[in-house]
Amino acid sequence: SKDNELIGTFVDSIFLLGMGIDSEIIAYTSREDTGVPAGESIPQFIQDNIACADIVLLMISDNYKSSEVCLNEMGAAWALKDKRVLPFILPNTTFNDMGFLNEVKQGASIADKCKLDEFYNEVCGYYGISSDWPSFNKAKEDFIETLN
Repeated sequence: SKDNELIGTFVDSIFLLGMGIDSEIIAYTSREDTGVPAGESIPQFIQDNIACADIVLLMISDNYKSSEVCLNEMGAAWALKDKRVLPFILPNTTFNDMGFLNEVKQGASIADKCKLDEFYNEVCGYYGISSDWPSFNKAKEDFIETLN
């Protein structure tokens, strides 16, 4: 939740605008429209959504690494077989900050345009989405601009 503004911008720019993905299929716990519904159990929501997710993105930062909940999410996602777990590091974070994940997964910087293109291509292929590179590139550039 401490990185909510940046991750919210990523969700808005990359997923919603750039990829045209409906917010209803995104589980992002720190956000009202994609997170835990009122009255629901937070741990159960997280467990259920990781279990049924096709792709799990880990947004690694110092805040993430200092959060017990985030570390539990990371462990749960990593332990499940047949899950595509993609660690992205946030600005001011190094690949060494990924910790154990650095040994088993190749991470990508959230500001790396080529890695965002690869991610877009993978998501389009996985879900059978027709690529709209002009829209994605515009959303990606807007997102990168907000990082700077």
